[in-house]
Amino acid sequence: FGPGAEASTRRSTLLRTAHSGRGRMSASRSDLLFMAQIAEQAERWDDMREYMSRVAKVGQPLEVFERSMLSQAFKESANARRLALRSVRGYVGASPRVAEYQAKLQAELAECCQGVLDLLPVLISVSTDVEGKVFYLKLTGDYCRYLAEFDSPGAVEKAKQAYEEAMSLATTGLSGHHPGRLGLALNFSVFQNEVLKDRQSAIALAKLTLEQL
Repeated sequence: FGPGAEASTRRSTLLRTAHSGRGRMSASRSDLLFMAQIAEQAERWDDMREYMSRVAKVGQPLEVFERSMLSQAFKESANARRLALRSVRGYVGASPRVAEYQAKLQAELAECCQGVLDLLPVLISVSTDVEGKVFYLKLTGDYCRYLAEFDSPGAVEKAKQAYEEAMSLATTGLSGHHPGRLGLALNFSVFQNEVLKDRQSAIALAKLTLEQL
């Protein structure tokens, strides 16, 4: 199939997804999910982030594809700002304007991170399965880790607590080869190595994860 056929297939799938949910979800929630998918197609990550935040605030458990959409929206939005911060970091001493711009980017990243962190306690509380709770606790660790990159008070300890709680649940409730458990182990080991500067613990976690596959 050519690019035109692929785009047509994606549009058809998107429309089927939106209409299939109308019988079991409120119209407003369905519309928000539909618009989040439209924003995704347009790669408007901040818009997608806003739509998925409103879906999460309804207070209902998210389905697997909805969790993925929420994660992608915030990940793309945050990563754009993390990359921007890394790009300007080497120029901060060149001009006060660069320092001001860096502060602006940090504020945008902090807003993005705090946005998802404000949603996660409710999503964890309404989650009905271990996979969901591990997913949200991992996100908590990830976004606290991003905040810790520019010395946000308390972020390191919050990230550590979230990762440890997620690992405890994943170890007893998910198989060794479950994608959620593997992704969690990877991110936790990165946190241990890069943030805590605990290389030995990071290596030990990686080895244990491989042994349990």
